[in-house]
Amino acid sequence: MTTVGEILRQARENKKLTIEAVEKATKIRAKFVAAMEANEFDKLPGGTFSRGFIKNYATFLGLSTEETLAFFRRQMDQEDPRLLPKAKPEIKNRFALTPQLFTGLSIAALLLTFFAYLIFAYFKYAGAPALLVSAPANNIVVSQQQIEVTGKTDPGATLTINNQLVDTSENGSFDVTVPLQPGLNTLNIVAANKFHRQTTITRNLRLEK
Repeated sequence: MTTVGEILRQARENKKLTIEAVEKATKIRAKFVAAMEANEFDKLPGGTFSRGFIKNYATFLGLSTEETLAFFRRQMDQEDPRLLPKAKPEIKNRFALTPQLFTGLSIAALLLTFFAYLIFAYFKYAGAPALLVSAPANNIVVSQQQIEVTGKTDPGATLTINNQLVDTSENGSFDVTVPLQPGLNTLNIVAANKFHRQTTITRNLRLEK
């Protein structure tokens, strides 16, 4: 079978041109010209460049680029190993899920969950207790000599109003009646836990008769 290399070499010799003369005229390096004529296309920069080199060389020699490339494709179809583009090295998936990786990720997830729970527990129990005062509202004027104070704090927290201990239920709710004096009254409602963290809410009330 006639090869691309034979067609190119024969056309060059018919024109009585040397490879060096071709290099000078086409700017294609002599070693690439020689490689094409020897059908050693694996010595060219790559598969796509091979077709470009052949097309340019054929044009210079006055050959039909379509016919020349057709010969080249025919050689490619026959899987001449010299003509096939070099295979790219296989890139292994660095993040393939292997049993070892799955086990490691599972352990890491468990540890992360455990430490997250510890942090949550620390801030829940070592942080200041929650305190909600539902009544009375702040900065109000009342006419009765006592006021009902209601609300909720953390279970187990100690509750005081103006340094007076107040009983709370098991869920931390409280409902206590506090006496008032004529004029401005300030209620300092304090919830404290066993870590001596405190939350304070102040209510100002004015008793007017």
